[in-house]
Amino acid sequence: MRLPFDWLKQFVDISLSTKETANLLTLLGLEVESQEEIWGSPVFDIKVTPQRGDCLCAIGVARELAASLELPLNIPSPQISESGPPAAPSVSVTIEDPDLCPRYSARLIRGVKVGLSPGWVRQRLEQCGVRPINNIVDVTNLVMLEQGQPLHAFDADLLRPASDGGPPAIIVRRAKKREEIITLDGESRTLNEDMLVIADGERAVALAGVMGGSNSEVHDGTATVLLESAHFAPTSIRRTARALGITSEASYRFERRVDPGGTVFALDLASDLILQFAGGEIAQGVIDVCPKPVEEPKLSLHVNRANELLGTDLSAEQMADYLSRLELKVKIVGESLKVQVPSLRGDLAIEEDLIEEVARMHGYDNIPSRPLMVGASVGKPATEGLVLEAKARKILLACGLNEAITYNLEGPRDMQLAGFSPDHPLCQPVIVRNPKVEEYSRLRTSMLPSLLALLSRNWRRGLQEVRAFEIGRLYLPRPEEQLPRERQSVGIAMLAGPRPVGWGKDEIDFYAIKGMVEEFLTLLQVEGVSCAPLEHPTFAVGRAAQVLIGEKPLGILGQVRESVLANYDLPKDTFLAELDLERVIHLKRETPAYKQISRFPSVERDLALLVPLDCPAAKVEATLRAKGGELLENLALFDLYEGKSLPTGTHSLAYSLTFRARERTLTEAEIEQIITDMEKALLEIGVKVRRQ
Repeated sequence: MRLPFDWLKQFVDISLSTKETANLLTLLGLEVESQEEIWGSPVFDIKVTPQRGDCLCAIGVARELAASLELPLNIPSPQISESGPPAAPSVSVTIEDPDLCPRYSARLIRGVKVGLSPGWVRQRLEQCGVRPINNIVDVTNLVMLEQGQPLHAFDADLLRPASDGGPPAIIVRRAKKREEIITLDGESRTLNEDMLVIADGERAVALAGVMGGSNSEVHDGTATVLLESAHFAPTSIRRTARALGITSEASYRFERRVDPGGTVFALDLASDLILQFAGGEIAQGVIDVCPKPVEEPKLSLHVNRANELLGTDLSAEQMADYLSRLELKVKIVGESLKVQVPSLRGDLAIEEDLIEEVARMHGYDNIPSRPLMVGASVGKPATEGLVLEAKARKILLACGLNEAITYNLEGPRDMQLAGFSPDHPLCQPVIVRNPKVEEYSRLRTSMLPSLLALLSRNWRRGLQEVRAFEIGRLYLPRPEEQLPRERQSVGIAMLAGPRPVGWGKDEIDFYAIKGMVEEFLTLLQVEGVSCAPLEHPTFAVGRAAQVLIGEKPLGILGQVRESVLANYDLPKDTFLAELDLERVIHLKRETPAYKQISRFPSVERDLALLVPLDCPAAKVEATLRAKGGELLENLALFDLYEGKSLPTGTHSLAYSLTFRARERTLTEAEIEQIITDMEKALLEIGVKVRRQ
């Protein structure tokens, strides 16, 4: 915000130099970024933080200086002389949405003559970076720059009545679906029902708080002016301005909150100036519609807590003095202050806000430097979810994966690029109402598109091997509820190019990612994990599996199918996994306990089995473990053979079995009996033992 130094001095009689003033403003939190000479006067370029909308004007900055220097603030006093018919019967004002417009004030000025503003007004506007237009519009801009309250002037003769025979109407309402308006910049805008407009009896005549319409603008022939001064909800103005791509001096201030208590004062000040510059007469009375008055909050400030946070030793009287300088009403009650916050300070909502004001007025440079003393305290323990997430991260890093962080947002085509059809349940995401860009307009329902995009970026940059994981959230829509169901999830992505990347590298294939998932879950103490064949739009047929705990799904893994690889320009050896970490958090896991190693010898046997192709290896393994019981210490598949020597529709699986008893040596008869029981059970599922 550009602000002339000599304008500041009109409101507060400071004797500081421009450099000293700039330094003081910066210490108060209003950083002076630069200074230049415009029309022979120093002009500050001040960076105002978003929550300090009250400082986006000359009087607001002057108020800060006056409070800091303990000087009086010279506020202008408008001299209003009303005459002629009253304003209220001449114009009707209706607010249809008080949540978005809690207050709307207006004055009617008749008999004005539109022309050039005085030279000093045009000069002041140019110093502040605003283009002069005419004496009516220039007054609205001048008052906005001085008081922080945006104003708008309508040609009252162009406003249409709400009914036959009625007076010109102002209706503050939401826009109609696909309603159109041509704004003052000459652009045609198509509106939606979330946008607030100022309308007359027939059409929208302004975008509330953003920009006026060309159908009611003040022109050279304007004789009667309706002057608007209103308070609008900041979020509404921000949404409208961003959706339409408009930034104006008015919207910039309304987005950061304008004082709802200053509408009438700004009207009076502007009306007084219009009479000086354009003549005419001010109609009797102010039209002030306020269906939802803004309450001034009452806060408490505890002196001991403030001193503890600031490292100071200030008294209640000192703190009360600091806050009173900022026009806050303060009452000392014991060791606390009861503070009523004026409407202009919308940034003060909690005790810590008041403590910050005390620090600013006391001066950050006056707070002594002290060693930080931290005592031991017992806080709340980390939640089970956070502990498990930290453990999961350590395990995945130990598995040789690199952690990646991607956006929780995705574009409208990302799921389709990952192979999902438009009617798939996961393709019905929660859509962001006003996204900055279309590519990040939807809350993701799967990690697969994010992981594929991650692999694609790294592959295009020449990496021949990628091993990555992400721990993040998914947002699954719930048709019956407004908010989605959030699920903490783990994604794993692995890619291998055609060229070797070094000695001793583990091969990346389907079994590598399957083994990594199994190892990950084992180290998280998840029991009963199994994999079942799966058909999935992202994965190749026969190269995908569903991860189960018992019969409940936990996740998916597989090799990406060729059609999806083509969308991302990825090599064929690309593998993904997605696991529901939220489900793991709620599983019952027993604390690992030490078991003494048996001192008795083990017995090893090998079994070569003739297995039908439609019989899962997991079923064979479950059968062997069931009959092996506690004596079966280990079971491992070590060979898979398929050849013409085998019966059609079968393949050979060879297992290594290790038996051991904890308290004795096993006999040959015991082992043979177990093997016999295994063979009988295998026959029941169609599996035969191969004999040499």
